[in-house]
Amino acid sequence: MYKVIPQKKKLKKIEFSDKIYGYPMASPKKTFKIADDKVRNIIILSSKLAHPLAAEEVGKKYQRLIMTLMELLTSDDETGETFREALNRIEKFRQEIKNKYRHFLKQKELEEMGKQLQLFQKEANLRFMQLQNALYENINQQGKGK
Repeated sequence: MYKVIPQKKKLKKIEFSDKIYGYPMASPKKTFKIADDKVRNIIILSSKLAHPLAAEEVGKKYQRLIMTLMELLTSDDETGETFREALNRIEKFRQEIKNKYRHFLKQKELEEMGKQLQLFQKEANLRFMQLQNALYENINQQGKGK
């Protein structure tokens, strides 16, 4: 268990070097209550403790992304906007993982997500190119018919 000892002295601000990464704990009210004291901005520095939290959060975001991608790739859009949106969401998710969570996830987890996202990206690119080719051929056919 934890014990919080209130101090009357001012706390010194500690500066961390760029090589130390911490996982910020999330809370619905932005505060935690420990021994009747309110604590804000808890940051976990241990990667062993942060891994399960980060993996759970990334897993939820990944499942939401997969569901969204399935909807986008199966929709009947003749402009190709849904395929562009799918590609944008994949890239946004990759950047978010790269910037926020890569220090807390295992390499194997990152590789598995990356492989699946590459498959979705290839499928979206393929369908987008097919749609563009069909539109281009349609424009050429209309031009020759005049």
